[in-house]
Amino acid sequence: MKKVNVSTKKMGDFAGKWVVIDPVKDKIIAVGESLQEIGPLVTRPADDKRPAGTVPFSHKVPRKGEGPYVLWITKL
Repeated sequence: MKKVNVSTKKMGDFAGKWVVIDPVKDKIIAVGESLQEIGPLVTRPADDKRPAGTVPFSHKVPRKGEGPYVLWITKL
């Protein structure tokens, strides 16, 4: 994982990578090869009371010509 501080307008620079986005600052704050790599930055305890729109989230940036990715998570 690499920590960065880049505007989301430069998201295309990270095609094929997982990014962590800070919705408050509208910035990419980290980049990784896998979701597991950036997972610690986007997970939080169930009792965290922060509103959902203020918590960093992950997104895989599509490569040119690819459609959007859909992440399906099931509870085991």
